[in-house]
Amino acid sequence: MKTQTTMMDTVKSSYLVLVLSILGVFAFISAVLIAWPALSYLGAKMFN
Repeated sequence: MKTQTTMMDTVKSSYLVLVLSILGVFAFISAVLIAWPALSYLGAKMFN
């Protein structure tokens, strides 16, 4: 029974890490896409 509980904890933690990493990638891509116009505007102001 203890082995089964340990295995379930491992599966749950692996699933949690997977979900959090997918959400992190989604948040990073969203932040870049949202901030891209402002970043390109600031870059054009700096280098022109």
